[in-house]
Amino acid sequence: MNKNDLRYVKTEANLKQAFLALLATEDCGSITVSQLCQQAQCARNTFYQHYDSLEALRTGVIAQILAGIGAAFRPTGETLAEIKGDQVRLYVQHIITAVDTQRAALTILLAKDDGAFQKQLVDVIVQQVLAGDRGLSQVADTAVNRLNVAYMAWAVAGFVARWLNEPSITPEQACDLFFQLHQPTISTNVAYLATAPR
Repeated sequence: MNKNDLRYVKTEANLKQAFLALLATEDCGSITVSQLCQQAQCARNTFYQHYDSLEALRTGVIAQILAGIGAAFRPTGETLAEIKGDQVRLYVQHIITAVDTQRAALTILLAKDDGAFQKQLVDVIVQQVLAGDRGLSQVADTAVNRLNVAYMAWAVAGFVARWLNEPSITPEQACDLFFQLHQPTISTNVAYLATAPR
């Protein structure tokens, strides 16, 4: 089947939405293909044309969400000198927008998380930040920078998880607060990276 066919794409999106809807009320291990197909209003055969198993669907849902969020962690500046004030705010806005776009799915996944999803989120953040750092500095792959990035990634993941449980905090408020918290961390990281710029 052609994966670019509109029917295929719509069915794929429908299966993912149905999975998240079921996950909102049930544990992942208790969801069956029959339940999913009933929720998605499709035949079992249709499900198996798209996925080998429910675990493959879950993996696909998570990969799609993490890819969208990971893209927000690309550097907004091309040099270390550009990473200040307005560029940091733009970077923070990209992150908050990416999280807000995936808010419903993230809320469900984090609510059912045993720590594995949050670890995957942190890993994606670390990979993206280190990739950006490598283009900016020769000390990107040092133990000190990896510690800086790990601290930053876990702080971001914690902020995201908490924000999603605070419905009174708007994306704009989250962006302002995140900027206040995150800018000193970025400044510390940039100062270290500046010891050997590219």
